[in-house]
Amino acid sequence: MNMRDSEIIAGILKDARHKIVDDDKDADVILFNTCSVRQHAEDRVISEMGRFAGRKRKNPDLVLGIVGCMAERHGERLLKKYPYLDIVVGPNNIYDLPELIKKIKSPEKALAVGNVRRPEKKIKNRFRAGKFSALVNIMFGCDNYCSYCIVPYVRGREISRPKKDIIDEIKDLADKGVKEITLLGQNVNSYGKGLTNRITFPGLLEGINDIKGIERIRFMTSHAKDAEKGLFRAMRDLDKVCEHLHLPLQSASDRILDLMNRKYTYDDYLRKIELLREMVPEVGVTTDLVVGFPSEKERDFAATQKAVEEIAYNAAFVFKYSPRPPAVSASLVDDVPEEVKKERHNALLVAQKEISHAKNKALIGTEQEILVEGLSRKSDKNLTGRTRGNTSCVFPGGKKLIGQLVRVRVVGATTFTLRGIAVTKGY
Repeated sequence: MNMRDSEIIAGILKDARHKIVDDDKDADVILFNTCSVRQHAEDRVISEMGRFAGRKRKNPDLVLGIVGCMAERHGERLLKKYPYLDIVVGPNNIYDLPELIKKIKSPEKALAVGNVRRPEKKIKNRFRAGKFSALVNIMFGCDNYCSYCIVPYVRGREISRPKKDIIDEIKDLADKGVKEITLLGQNVNSYGKGLTNRITFPGLLEGINDIKGIERIRFMTSHAKDAEKGLFRAMRDLDKVCEHLHLPLQSASDRILDLMNRKYTYDDYLRKIELLREMVPEVGVTTDLVVGFPSEKERDFAATQKAVEEIAYNAAFVFKYSPRPPAVSASLVDDVPEEVKKERHNALLVAQKEISHAKNKALIGTEQEILVEGLSRKSDKNLTGRTRGNTSCVFPGGKKLIGQLVRVRVVGATTFTLRGIAVTKGY
């Protein structure tokens, strides 16, 4: 979502006659689009901002800004704590950026936070970082209020975009040569809530599936309490919807899940995974896991370890808990020692790496459809892309295949990547 916000910001500033430069040394406006989900993310921003403090002293006209969730969370405190900072803009106020940059000499104009929703505005040039794949917001905000999560406080309540606006945007992308779109929402399964013309997320998928030129449809993120048979049926029956579901578990301890306000039990979650795999046998499943939540005991962690083995995810993103005021869990005692958090974090990573490697090795000998995204970073003789199940694949090929769908036979596998040989060009 932040990647898409960065594209929107770039589009807004290009419309205002700014130019994007390749090297920050050539920039006279530098903006950090930030995340507040973990403390580590905020710490990295402050560290990076510090690199520019000296440059700012030498060049007072250099404009430095923090945009996004961190700006919304801390607001004016950032301006007071970091005097070299010029602009603080929350995620729902990004359309104010051109005017703020113009008025940067007026300190009272440097702060723009607090909007409860993002306005719908058209961006003339519709800037996109990628040529063949695109990110599309279908909703903003979140109503779930998981006890550890700051998102509802910095991005506001759920607002779904009208189906027509989404369809029109995707048709425009298809006309420009985009073949794969990823639909974005904090909980895509609750899409449609609040719209005058009632529509469900599977209904939206059906409409997008009919758009000529679009070959692949992805989406993220789904909440386990809302992922149901209707979504799995759409993944099975709609030919352009990819066989990949990112379904955060967070913990497999029912006690911890209750403290997290996740509104499901581990058995609920497991039954949904089993149904999904029954309906979509080739599906790739990925997840998010949190270790060290307040009061997490060894038995709670053991339940999550067991779940990782039992479910056998294709990949898992593992995070150490950190308090995020004003989220509810910040009022709980953060009583799991940092060393224990690290041990549990590493244990899950090790277990998941073995599973991911085994999953990828099982694909050796199969043919996979790959959307070629570009040249491999390690060799310009190889191309890189992803399977429909969202696994990276590298194979020999020329630049003319970039942006094409290619059938590839898998001949090798590592923990994170498949190696293949092109068999026939795709559709």
